[in-house]
Amino acid sequence: MTVVPETFELVEYEASEIQAVFDEMVSRVPGLPDGFDAQLQINEELSTARVAVQSLDPVVLALESGALENTKKPRTFGVEASQNAMGRLLFEVVDRLSDDFGAPAIDDPPDLAQRVAWDAYCFGRVSRIGVRVFKPKHIYNFRNRHGFSDAADATFEKIWSAESLTWAQINELC
Repeated sequence: MTVVPETFELVEYEASEIQAVFDEMVSRVPGLPDGFDAQLQINEELSTARVAVQSLDPVVLALESGALENTKKPRTFGVEASQNAMGRLLFEVVDRLSDDFGAPAIDDPPDLAQRVAWDAYCFGRVSRIGVRVFKPKHIYNFRNRHGFSDAADATFEKIWSAESLTWAQINELC
């Protein structure tokens, strides 16, 4: 695994800390291929928390520095935030590598409602591997894209708690 950049100037992150959390998450996320390797490209100039799978061959994961930040101490590395961000990305990689899942192509990104639903599926699995995930944040995000209703909440729960879904099923639920 490679962390880019190797040294940080704008945030107080250490590549070795990032690598340790990543290695831990790789060991916890089921379904990754043996010998899984990735490059983490961290944009320290952006304090927002966007993350994306940039490529599958080789696996390149892009993270803005806010995705790895300790929310109680800005500009410092946060293990919990990093576990969440990396876990979400790793479950997306698992989905994208699965022929059964049927993910959209990386260069054909899902619309925002679909992305939020897929995120709910990923974060639900992240929570089940023992990472502390703040579920109300994801419910609120889902409601913003799918409506503030009992039906939307029930759909969120189906997606969040699902053991196995396909891209077609996520779209059906949307």
